[in-house]
Amino acid sequence: MMLLRTRISLLVILAFGVICIGFALASITLADLVKTQYSGATIADRSTLWRKVSDSLVQHMGDKAWIAAENVALRQAIHTGDQEAVQRVGATIAEQLREQGIADRFDVLYADGSLAYSSQSALFQSPIIAPASARDAIQQGGRIGGIGNDQQRNVAVVLGVPLDPPPGAVGIAGMGVYATGIDEAIREMEEATKSTVLIVNRRGRLLAGSDDGLWESLGKLIDLTAIDTLQTVEADDHVYSAVVLPQAADLGSLVARLVSIKDVTDLAQQQERVNRITIAAAIGFLILMLFGLGYYMSRSFAPLTDGVGVLNALSRGDLQARVEGAGGRDEVGRIANAVNVFRANLAAFDRFRRSRQRQRQRQERFIRREMTQLADTLDEEERVAVLAELDQLEHLVRGTPDQEDEVISIARATDSASTALTRESDSLAMTALAFQKMSDRVQSQNQSLREALAAKNAFIALQRELDIAARVQLSLLPDTGLQSDAVEITGVMRPAKEVGGDFYDFFRLDKEHIGVAVADVSGKGVPAALFMVMARTLMRATAIQHIMQPGLVLEKVNTFLEKNNSEDLFVTLFYGVLNERTGSFHYANGGHNPPILVTRDDASALETTDGVALGMFDGLEYADGQVVMETGARLVLFSDGITEAFNDSEEAFGDDRLLDTARTLPDEHRPDQDVDTIVTAVDEFTGEAPQFDDITCVVLVYRGAPSDAQAQA
Repeated sequence: MMLLRTRISLLVILAFGVICIGFALASITLADLVKTQYSGATIADRSTLWRKVSDSLVQHMGDKAWIAAENVALRQAIHTGDQEAVQRVGATIAEQLREQGIADRFDVLYADGSLAYSSQSALFQSPIIAPASARDAIQQGGRIGGIGNDQQRNVAVVLGVPLDPPPGAVGIAGMGVYATGIDEAIREMEEATKSTVLIVNRRGRLLAGSDDGLWESLGKLIDLTAIDTLQTVEADDHVYSAVVLPQAADLGSLVARLVSIKDVTDLAQQQERVNRITIAAAIGFLILMLFGLGYYMSRSFAPLTDGVGVLNALSRGDLQARVEGAGGRDEVGRIANAVNVFRANLAAFDRFRRSRQRQRQRQERFIRREMTQLADTLDEEERVAVLAELDQLEHLVRGTPDQEDEVISIARATDSASTALTRESDSLAMTALAFQKMSDRVQSQNQSLREALAAKNAFIALQRELDIAARVQLSLLPDTGLQSDAVEITGVMRPAKEVGGDFYDFFRLDKEHIGVAVADVSGKGVPAALFMVMARTLMRATAIQHIMQPGLVLEKVNTFLEKNNSEDLFVTLFYGVLNERTGSFHYANGGHNPPILVTRDDASALETTDGVALGMFDGLEYADGQVVMETGARLVLFSDGITEAFNDSEEAFGDDRLLDTARTLPDEHRPDQDVDTIVTAVDEFTGEAPQFDDITCVVLVYRGAPSDAQAQA
């Protein structure tokens, strides 16, 4: 806890800090007020100065305005609407104005404000005077002047003079000095303000000015939208003040901005030095006051501090500490005397406490020995749990008085809420709680043993049923291979669990055709096995009806499975029909891995027919594929349990390894030897890694077309 003298010191420092902050805020407010006044005066002066400069340019053009206003040929051409004459006379006047240095541009507008002539060469010409402003000037019969711009964003100081032959005004002549041609005005303003003056468009592109490099450095730092505001920016170790004055188009829209930039680095450095000195002085004074106040408070509260130290020592059990020199008549002396009396009472109580503690320890050792012997009669797990709870109870009983509520809560949890627990009967409390815990453990162990026995019996019964289901499932698969003079087929299915979701089948459809299929049901275990039985039975029954249409067989099987699929299962199925006489193999694929065709030259996967798994969607159609098997060719059908078999490094067997294994199959091997070779290769690759999916492999070997006698037989 914070000391009293520390709290008093902090309150004094806080009050002083609030006063300092108040003075600082007042100083900042005063500085902002002075800055605002200075900014307003600076902006007003520079705005007034620029207005005078621009007005002088307008006045200069006004002195020579008669060149256009009194040109009879121009007024007559405008009045008659002779466009060719307007262009010819306008070009002559524009050339005369440029030669005399009066204007850079010359425009002529009709009475409706439309452009009749412009000396500005552009693909799409537009007047420098806004049409609305031109119409107002013609109606009022007076001159107009100011900043103007056209649609090509050309900016100029413009003078408009009406053309007034009787009986009324027929148009207006406009003369303009571009921003790039008003360097003299810029130099005049720079001399008056001792700053750099630039003219930029509203996108920040420099139009005129004496220092292009300065604008390249500061152009991105100055906010052109903060008009009529004194800004301060820093660049290249220099500090600049900038004023942005809007150049509103008196004859159009906002066209440009006048930027006045002044280097105020020296002034900023002087202000920074003053700020640092002020802050350092304030911090120094605060530190000096802190040390002085701390020294004074330490001397004043020293007797009280000694008394607090003795009380802390007594609270830790140190009964030797005492307040020396106690006996004063003031408040501190009376506190010291009270502390010494309190120490004497604690010493007497400590002697009584140690006597009770020795007695309790003897009782606890006896109880602990008896409880440990009783715990040894339980199994290892329960024995460890009982001993751990005993340790916890001992810890709580030996703990501080504020743990008494925790001991009582444990007693209530063991249905012994009626037991009166006090600090004087803590040994009895430990005994009652320990025995109650022991009783609960024994009852819980007996209940666990009965439940474990029942679970074991149920597991044994379930295991027997799964063994029967596995034998029934395997009995549905062909138990022997199919062999004739033309064809020899062998397959194997090794489930990942007791029952699997894969199946294979091969059967004779008639004297010349043999059907062969491999399938993989989604999921594992009993649901997948039951779905497999239904799919296998339905496929064989349908195949006999449509011998040469594997795609139609898959379509009918899919329709039935989709309508009778309450568990949302699906099956991938490859089904093909081999013509023994021709070697032609027709097939259809329902989302299954395409088989591998092994010839004397190479091994490759059959082209897929892009069918999806069966049992998911109704009304699907499955395309047929065809391949002609040459004599000695093999067809390896498999499930993804082979290609997706993983080793301990989480690496899959994969399609490439299966293709490599198929290429190495000897020509003289029987299909059962080929199946063993492939499955062995998978087992060697996975090693000790567990099998996660059913493994199914079928090998069909085509020996060639049978002779006629054999076929008839």
